Amino acid sequence: MKNPFEIKTPEQNTAEEIVKLFVDVFSDFHQVPELGHTFLNGPRGSGKSMMFRYLLPDCQKIVTGKNFNELDFFSIYIPIKLTNINISELERFENHASSFINEHLLVTYVLSKTFKFIYETYNEELNKYTDEILYFFKNDFLWNIELLGIETLVSENKNGFCIMKDIAVFMDKLNRECTQYCKKVGLSGELLPYSGPLMDFIDFFSPVISALKKIPCFPQGKPFFFLIDDAGYLNESQTKVLNTWVSYRSTKDICIKISTQLDYKNYLTTTGKRIDSPHDYSEVNIATIYTSSNRDYYKRVKAIVERRINVYLNKETSAEVFFPNDKIQEEKIKALYDEILEKNFDDEKEYAGGDAARRYSRPEYIKRLQETKSGSTYSYAGFNQLVAISSGIIRNFLAPAQDMYAESLSRNNSVFEGFISDSIQNEIIKKYSTSFLEDEFSKIFKDCLKDERKLKKADKLYNLITSLGELFHRILVSNCSERRVFSVALTTRPDYELKEILDMGIQLGYLHESTIGNKLGGGRNKLYVLSRLLAPHFKLDPTSFAGYQFMSSDDLKVALYSTKKFLNIFSKKLIDEEKVIQKELDFEIDE
Repeated sequence: MKNPFEIKTPEQNTAEEIVKLFVDVFSDFHQVPELGHTFLNGPRGSGKSMMFRYLLPDCQKIVTGKNFNELDFFSIYIPIKLTNINISELERFENHASSFINEHLLVTYVLSKTFKFIYETYNEELNKYTDEILYFFKNDFLWNIELLGIETLVSENKNGFCIMKDIAVFMDKLNRECTQYCKKVGLSGELLPYSGPLMDFIDFFSPVISALKKIPCFPQGKPFFFLIDDAGYLNESQTKVLNTWVSYRSTKDICIKISTQLDYKNYLTTTGKRIDSPHDYSEVNIATIYTSSNRDYYKRVKAIVERRINVYLNKETSAEVFFPNDKIQEEKIKALYDEILEKNFDDEKEYAGGDAARRYSRPEYIKRLQETKSGSTYSYAGFNQLVAISSGIIRNFLAPAQDMYAESLSRNNSVFEGFISDSIQNEIIKKYSTSFLEDEFSKIFKDCLKDERKLKKADKLYNLITSLGELFHRILVSNCSERRVFSVALTTRPDYELKEILDMGIQLGYLHESTIGNKLGGGRNKLYVLSRLLAPHFKLDPTSFAGYQFMSSDDLKVALYSTKKFLNIFSKKLIDEEKVIQKELDFEIDE
């Protein structure tokens, strides 16, 4: 039986499968399919590659019911991760030489991928446009390469498909020749003279693409979208080259859509100038949007889950029914809610009772479990909690759901009951949460063994995450006025050391960054939100992070080195607040 939550890379799915499974998110990310350059930023698993796959012509043809040459844009997928253009030998070149070589490598790589994508997308249909393609080849492409002093490329093929393939092979050859030169420089220990061509955006890439677009198999008067995936894998110089392309604002013909895992190296051009939003590009941060608009994310996940259930299991089942909660637990929490509501009822304050019940019912339930040494029995089952735990990253929902479904089949002799039991959900999500911290950091530590600086950074980040998780748990089971805390608001600017570790946490998905108004009413403070994927591991309430803990950067920096000292800083503050709040609440809760 097909697992409806199986995670496959977008490239492994056919266009028909992508269109069936894709839930339109472009109301949240409207800049992505629009005219203009765009940066799409988000942690691994947040859906960037899926969005790019959906924008490709084969999917858009199905979605719109139009032919390729009738689409509003023509997208070309350019993966960066699995390439050899960022080779270590490039570090040997001086700044000016590095820019020339890196731009040539980037131009030849993108163009080889472009022409390969075109002949693989159109196949024999290109032969209907052989005359136009031959004209482009002779009058535009050959003319531009001859200006660079390259020996004339002769194509003996007389059909459009083969001409496009010849160009792709030729561009790939130029790219490989330059790569081999760079490797020879690395082996020789000195800078060898380079006698090959040097292609750039202005004099080669742009005129070639502008001429190519005129072939009637492409949408006329519409832009090409170059979908640059995983641009964080570019080196410093290549990143500056790409930024320089963005600065040209050539969006009438060429729109560059750049995805990053929050690891983009810089926003400087090759001349040292900075590209800025919104003048040069628009920017989308997936985690920021979905952590600040939790309801929208909930609706997206619900639609994705129900569509997968329908496509793979042929069932019309709601996500809430498919992932039921622990009914006994929820009944107890509801009883607490009603009791708190009644005891905090105030005729003059209409919302006082409901606000108190929402704030304290679930934390109080967790606290009572903790006091009876039953904290580990709290269940994280139920669609609502699983969505919250996924923390704005769709893969954090699908990956454990895939394991839950497989485990459900295994325990029921390959017969699916129509839902996944709350016990299986709870067991799997707790393992997944702990693995996200412990197993992932084991890999990080192993990768850093030969680099002492990276190892120290990883150790500091682990201490930071552990310190925050334990602090938030203490707050949750305290008598503080706001127990649902998942973030820290810094009252002072972090120094380089702390900022470097915070950025590392953001890049790896352990933290999300935002801002909040400061206590004085002017300006904003940096807000760092702990991933709710860690809620089961630290025994936190994942359903809300309405509260935040203000602290100085100096206090937070203590967490990099000692969890014990960090927690001691806040212990007295918690005790003092608990004394005041306990007098205000004055409610007793039965087991």
